[in-house]
Amino acid sequence: MATVVSATRLTRDDAIKTALDIELDITDTRVNYEAGDSFGVVCPNGGIEVQQLIKRLNFLDKADQPFLMSVTECTKKKNAHIPDFIPNPCTIRHAFRTCIDIRAAPKKAFLRTLVEYTEKQSEKRRLQELCSRQGTEDYAKYIRETGVTLLDILSAFPSCHPPLERLFELLPRLQPRPFSAASSPQLNPGKLHFVFNIVEIPKGEGRITDRRGVCTGWLDEITGCLQHSLINNCLGIALKNVSLVDKPKTQIPIFMRTSQHFRLPADPSVPIVMIGPGTGVAPFIGFLQHRLHLKQALTEGCELGPAWLFFGCRHKDRDYLYRQQLEEFRSSQVLSKLLVSFSRDSQPTLAPHYVQDNMKLHATELVQLITEQGAIVYVCGDAKNMARNVNDAFIDILNQEKGMTVEDARAYMMTLRLHKRYLEDVWT
Repeated sequence: MATVVSATRLTRDDAIKTALDIELDITDTRVNYEAGDSFGVVCPNGGIEVQQLIKRLNFLDKADQPFLMSVTECTKKKNAHIPDFIPNPCTIRHAFRTCIDIRAAPKKAFLRTLVEYTEKQSEKRRLQELCSRQGTEDYAKYIRETGVTLLDILSAFPSCHPPLERLFELLPRLQPRPFSAASSPQLNPGKLHFVFNIVEIPKGEGRITDRRGVCTGWLDEITGCLQHSLINNCLGIALKNVSLVDKPKTQIPIFMRTSQHFRLPADPSVPIVMIGPGTGVAPFIGFLQHRLHLKQALTEGCELGPAWLFFGCRHKDRDYLYRQQLEEFRSSQVLSKLLVSFSRDSQPTLAPHYVQDNMKLHATELVQLITEQGAIVYVCGDAKNMARNVNDAFIDILNQEKGMTVEDARAYMMTLRLHKRYLEDVWT
């Protein structure tokens, strides 16, 4: 268990998203990490949401009574077994709170099972449509794309009353949530920072109530008494002092993830290019802290290679994360170039709005850094849009600067990946 030391809101109150930086004390844990590593947070489902689900299932009177599970002797199901992620014995509340993913989008097979336990014929027919081959389009539109949950489905089909054992059999495990370390253990021994946006999910499109991200909402809730904001809403200028004396410890279970690959080169003279808009900047804060440590410790004749950072956000004065640190890194030459873009601010027509715009503005130098100086490229952020757009921007740049065909540029990018010179830490 890691102890929360501080929680800092990095965004202004009028920012579209709220970003939190949490500092953990890992001194008394077995957690060891390097700059760029990611780790998992073991989080529970929300207590209110669990209570609503238990109420809908008509188990309020039995929610905290222990029960035992066993495989039915006459079952015809192959390899039938008790889910290994639910303790035995257990309680209904504990199972839904800490073991089962109650937010998972119901799969077609699950909807097919619900048909068996639905009394009203019109509801039964609609469930059958959604899980049929002909209903593929409706399933995508109304179930998968909207992010409806088990509770939403049961609320939409009030005559559906599935038995508890079928839910335990079919619902998936509640998974830990991954985060990137936003610190370096060399500069901050015994401490681990990470940053995230608090996910807000509005009511509508089949969702019966406003919700927050399972993990980000929980982290915001449990650190509420420790949170402090930036004074006068000025990002990166000064922080209010918060005393933790006499406050109960807030602890969260964490573990280091395996197969860590997103790390700085062993040779600090190798150039690096970092691309991370929004909270994607997290691992690069760790990288730059590590480079600062190296700069302070380097002997005569050793030097740091060039380091570029492409960062982007919506508004310069609302959600420019780690602004003060980044500008200090640039001033100290730990960071060679800080290239920032703001997508929602009023700017001249040719000003860069996104990181890929800034990449194209500096295309000549960027290509030289990669093709002639052997720079390693690091990309962190959203896989669906940002990472794809950055890859496409590189293809355009190689076509423009090196005269490569699209096919040759794609092959070159693949070669960089194979030689671990194009590394991604992305999420969906």
